[in-house]
Parts: sequence; structure tokens; C-alpha cells
Amino acid sequence: MPCKVLMDTNLADNIDEAFALALAACSPEIELIGVTVLEPKAELLTRQLLGAYGRSKVPVSVGYQQAVTQNVSWYRYQASESYEGPISPLVPDKAPQFMAKKLEQNRKVTLIATAPLTNIAELLREYPQVEKNIEHLIFMGGWSSQALPEWNIQADPEAAETLFKAGIPITAVGYEVTLGCALQRHHFAQLKSAEASGPRLLSALCKAWLKGARSPDLVMHDPLTVALVCQPPLVCSSPAKVAIATTPGPSRGTIFLEPGMGKEIDLCYSVDTTAYLDFLLSRVALLPTSNALATVNPAKWYTEVWAAYETTYYPGWSLANHNSHHSLVLLLSGSCSIGIRGQEHLAEAGSAIYVPMNELYTVSTPKGMSVMWLLFDLYEKKPSLTLTQIPSIPGLPVHTATGPSSKVFNLLAKHVVELWSNPWSEDSLLCKANLLELLSKLISLAREQEIQSQSEMQIALLSAKWYIEANFQKDLSLDEISHHVGLSKYHFARSFKEEYGIAPLQYHLHLRMQQAKKLLELRHLTVTEVASLVGYSSVNAFSRAFRRELGAAPSEYLTAIELPH
Repeated sequence: MPCKVLMDTNLADNIDEAFALALAACSPEIELIGVTVLEPKAELLTRQLLGAYGRSKVPVSVGYQQAVTQNVSWYRYQASESYEGPISPLVPDKAPQFMAKKLEQNRKVTLIATAPLTNIAELLREYPQVEKNIEHLIFMGGWSSQALPEWNIQADPEAAETLFKAGIPITAVGYEVTLGCALQRHHFAQLKSAEASGPRLLSALCKAWLKGARSPDLVMHDPLTVALVCQPPLVCSSPAKVAIATTPGPSRGTIFLEPGMGKEIDLCYSVDTTAYLDFLLSRVALLPTSNALATVNPAKWYTEVWAAYETTYYPGWSLANHNSHHSLVLLLSGSCSIGIRGQEHLAEAGSAIYVPMNELYTVSTPKGMSVMWLLFDLYEKKPSLTLTQIPSIPGLPVHTATGPSSKVFNLLAKHVVELWSNPWSEDSLLCKANLLELLSKLISLAREQEIQSQSEMQIALLSAKWYIEANFQKDLSLDEISHHVGLSKYHFARSFKEEYGIAPLQYHLHLRMQQAKKLLELRHLTVTEVASLVGYSSVNAFSRAFRRELGAAPSEYLTAIELPH
């Protein structure tokens, strides 16, 4: 069952709060029963964003507070003044009264707070009887690891103190946890390629923010509070007893560890940054389910070097072996033949040979060769801080011809060999660093070679695939897609199916119906609304397409997902 959520936010403050609200609006794990904002200047954009993401029935209420946040509300006027879509209703009740009514109507509600905690504290002061219906409070705030003040808490430390005195289970996401969670270029590309009104509005807000803000970074602090409800394994947390400084002075607004008498809360201390950002953007950009999250994150790699040496093999030398570690061999002179997974690879000087761990392989050199041979293990750190062994390096082929760059690769490998033989701990660190740099450069080179080796047809087909994915909500024809990539219609259709195993229009239908399925699972949209969001003006045509793809009518699918499990 979806988690019932009341969200307290303030979109007049920072761009990441817009992402947090969008994530809550489009996540099937959440039943958004209402949204409150701290300041009146935040309500219009909140209602617009809810409407743009299909949540036009979610009510919004405004709190008592006047202008406590920094004056950055200008960014939303630049982006949303031309918005003409549906908006959610504004209720006359002030935030505490509105939340109290919602809590009296519902049980086991989770409160998510991405702004100063003023509204929620006022709720508990005015309506203490509803505390029993609050199952959990998740808030963004504090910098306990440094015992320094943080904006959300500093704005109203007495509010935080009120909540700490209550009996509500609390999870806090500290400021430092998300400092490294800045959006990258490919994330903006995902938003820009989406045609739905929600991603379009969010993209416009990003553009306005980047144009006017002093910082070029969009750090996603606040959405992690929502992601915690949807994907708890993204973060690591542990119980901690904390208190808050409310007296005047430089420490006012500081959440600090107080092992003796503090309030015990669940304190987040780390996040899987790549997985979190990929999850966030895949949701708010309303990407089809075929855009899966990456399962391997090189930024979290660790290595252990078991052996590194330079040696020469005589003519006619051969070896059949079973690798218990990863092997990386750089040919300095001569040539060799390596057999792995039923394929034979011929390598010359200036090549790199990679053999994954636990692989059977054969290698032989008819004329002799000189090599640098590196044996190592590779691990990835998970959010739980455990290290998981990586059995095969993604993106690194068995044979890579390093070409003109061979001197750089050989130099890095030579450093690994020299440093590995030294007993000093600082040399061990440098040895691992040089190996990771070598792997990084090899993977980048292999990716470039793969792109260059693609035929013009493969590039055209990939361009067509991207075009379909970027425009899946539109009515696309075979003529339009083939014209976009400059191929004849029939040649294109045949080649696309040979390359991807599915006809282009079938792939287009698959993407539309997978998105329709996701929207239906939100449970708050009608079949007519879903049909419109995935580009169908006729509900009958949408229903026929849905049944053809998924074997059931949309109404039947809605009934099935609403049944208790």
C-alpha cells in the first residue's frame, strides 16, 4: 500500500524543493494527501507543479510565516508565469488547521518537511491530540557531524525543539549528507527530452535558476527526504541522541550529538549519490521503464593489487590458466594470442589485454613478448558501507589497442609495478590510485573506439531510437522517424528490427504503454487523464493499444492493482 504523506515545503526558497515536490507527486509509493507551504509567495508555484504532474486534486495550504527565507522567489516567475495547465486547489485553512484535519481523517501519516519546521511545530502546539496519527517525521536539516547551524533549523530552532520533545519517530537528513549530490549534464538532457508538462515546467525552473543564481550547481538536498520513502536502501542511517541549541549566539540552530539526554532519532550519514540522482531524474522526467538505473558506480570502486611485475616470455611460450583475480596485461613488445569465452584475440605491442576474475583463458606467443602484468581485485562500496566484489569491469573489452596513447598507459602501469614492490603504506595508496586511473583511461578509450567503429547505419538507428524515446508521447509515424535519420522507410524498419529485435513502432507503443502503466499505478489519475498524458486523444484508441500491449484493458488493470494483497 502507498505511504500516506503530508508534505511541508517552501518552493520560494531553493530549486531542489521543486524537485522534492515533483518526486512526491509522481511516485507510486506515495499517496500525497496534502501539501503545506511556509510562505504565501510559495503557494502558486506549488499548485502549478502539482497540476503539471497530474496532481491537480491535492490541496495546498499556507502557513503563518512571512518572508523568513532568502529572496530567490524571482526564479519561479521567470519560469512559471507562462504556465497554463491545471493547478491544485488552495484551501482557506492555515497550515496547522489543514494538517490537523488531514490527520484526523487519516491514520499512520508520514510528514515530510523540506523547509523550516514552523508549520509542523504549530500543528503540535495547537492540536496535540493528532500526534498519535503521525507515524513518522522525515525532515531535511541540521549539520550534526560538524556541530554547525544549518538554514532550515536556524530559521526556527524552537520549532525543531518542539518536535524533539514530542513522541514522534524522526529521521533527519543532514545538510552534509547531500553536499555531493549535484545534477550532471545528462540529467538536464533527460528533463529537456521529456514532453510531459511536469518535466517541462521543472526544466524551465532549472533554466531560470541557473541563469540567475550565483552558483552554477543544482544540489539535490531536499528530494532525498522523499526518496527515503520510495527507496530506503539509498541511504545509511543509525540511531543517535541529539539536542538543539536555541540560545542566542553563533551556535543557535545547531543540532548536536547529546548521548546522555538527547532525543533519539534516526540520523542519515551517507547516500549512494549516483543511484539517488539517477532514481530522482528517472522519476521526475517520467522516463519509460526501459531506462534502467546503472547497477555499477565507478565512483565507489576500491581495489587491492595482488601482483604487478614486468617480464619477458620466450618464443613458443603458452599458458592455460584460471584467473582468481582480474588480470590486466600491457604488451610492451612482441605479440600474443589470447583465447577467452570461445573467442580468439590477436594482440600486438601497444595493446591492453583484460581478463575478468574466475575466467578460464589461454595465452600464447609464437615470437616472444615483453609485458607488464597486473593482478588485482575490484570492489564497489554499497550504501550499507559493505564492499561487494565486482566480477567483471563494465565497458572494458578483452582487447584494447591503445595506439598513440600507449606511452601514457605504459607509464601508469610502470608506476603500479614500481610502487607495488615497495613496503611503504603511502606507496600502496599511490599504487592503487595509478591502477584506478589506468582503468578509467582504458574504459574511456574503449568507449571512444566503440563509437568510432559503429557504421553509419548503426549510428542512424541509435539516433532513431533516441528520437522515439524523446517523443514517445507523440503520434509518431514510420515516415517521420525514417525521415529524421535520413533513411528509406522500409530499409529503416527492417534494419531497426535486426538491430534491436523489435519494430520501431512496436518499440514506440511499448514505451507509451509502460509509461501509462506507471501513471495508472499512481492511482489518482483517471484512464482519460492517463490516455492524454501518453498522447492519446481517444480513450478507446488508448484502451485498445493498452490491451494489445499488456493483455488487459486499463480499467481492468486499475481494478487489479487496487485489490488488497
